[in-house]
Amino acid sequence: MRKMWVPRILVLGGLTLLAGCGREPRPVEVIQSRGAGDVALLIEREEGAGPYVESTAERFRVVASGEAIKSVRWSTDAGVIEPSQERVTWTLPAAGTASLSVSVETESGKTAEAAFHFSVVAAPLATSSAIDPGPDVTGGNCDIAFDSMGNGHVVYTNETHNSLWYGRWDGTAWQTEQIDGPGFNNGGEFILKGVLVVDPATGTPHVAYSKGAGIITSASLRMAYATRVNGAWIREDVDSTPMGRMTIALNPAQAQQPVIVFGTNASGNVRISTRTAANTWSTVPFTVTNQVLTSDALFDSTGALHFITHQPTSTSSAAQYLRVLRGSAVESFPLKTIGSLTPWLSTAWGPDQHFLALANSINEGEWAAIEDITVGTPASASTRKVSAVDYKYGASDLAYGGGKPVVALRNGTSLSLGTTNAQGFWTYTQLGTVQDSSRPSVAIRPTDGVPHVCYQRDGKVTFQ
Repeated sequence: MRKMWVPRILVLGGLTLLAGCGREPRPVEVIQSRGAGDVALLIEREEGAGPYVESTAERFRVVASGEAIKSVRWSTDAGVIEPSQERVTWTLPAAGTASLSVSVETESGKTAEAAFHFSVVAAPLATSSAIDPGPDVTGGNCDIAFDSMGNGHVVYTNETHNSLWYGRWDGTAWQTEQIDGPGFNNGGEFILKGVLVVDPATGTPHVAYSKGAGIITSASLRMAYATRVNGAWIREDVDSTPMGRMTIALNPAQAQQPVIVFGTNASGNVRISTRTAANTWSTVPFTVTNQVLTSDALFDSTGALHFITHQPTSTSSAAQYLRVLRGSAVESFPLKTIGSLTPWLSTAWGPDQHFLALANSINEGEWAAIEDITVGTPASASTRKVSAVDYKYGASDLAYGGGKPVVALRNGTSLSLGTTNAQGFWTYTQLGTVQDSSRPSVAIRPTDGVPHVCYQRDGKVTFQ
């Protein structure tokens, strides 16, 4: 539950911090001046009302009681300020506690300074709405991303007809269109799942997905790829090997070249496919054999590819590794020994080469859900920390932005959004009900820092 601003009076060391009770909340602090006589300083909030919301630009004016102001100096411990004499525009930081300080010299030579403390709340999520309000069941699988302009992109499945769809959000409304599915003389087949990555600069979506004809089984699914060019979808077959788990990433060192990493059901190994030209893919087996792909893949800025696999050590356990591909060389960092059934791991880059990986699901009381790996060079020089997220949950997804991780957690039919406070503890916002056995996807809109989630509710792919 978000904390709302409440009028109050605090007495600290002889200084009184007052919050006005009028039409707008106006924090006021009365202090003693350091020169001759007393100067009461207050700041007035201009135009704003209600709680102080992260990323919002707030305007304040300082007033010195009974004195004409000669000079003013503003400062803050967080966020960005644009001072203009007695006024300042303050773009609020991420949710937490933040301070705005002011120093004043009056025309009579008196000086005073004050610090005003604010409780900044998280930006509200958009009201939930169906991305595709049609009559079909949609959204059992969805994947959401944003480009640098703040446009939303999502791929989702239509379970009624086993097809794959794409939606684009301009900040107001969703426009949807079909990517692939059963068709007549157009190569269309049944679709089981899709994953999405977006070129941040151009907004071009790149989709990897599994497709097949006849009865849909793991032995019949093949890897496919689609991208949207000049308003039309280009579809390509990638590899005919029966496939399992998959992920797609763009290589920033190779002009955002798409690379698909996927597991093969036939051999239990991992394969890597690189799009070298239109409708041309180079597929090679991962050089470490007997591996199972268990995470999203991410490139760093140098073009090194990072993902996690597990290697069975017995019928009941497996060793988990971070794999780093620098060119054709494979570097490894051991993580932990786990059970033979391994949950998928969502991944995100934190600052300073921190590779974050969140387990898709955990049993009650499992001690570690997030791996925080500081990737070294070579990878064997990496270090790791492990952190709990919640006592249990059935599905999750991970993003990172604004200096903190954000997680979407489904536990049964309950969906919540979690992030950390200033002390590093998790705080949770309930988003309502969600379809059981479905998995949410979360991404942070870069233009305002607000996290958004796609998920299935009442049989519809939904956005919030």
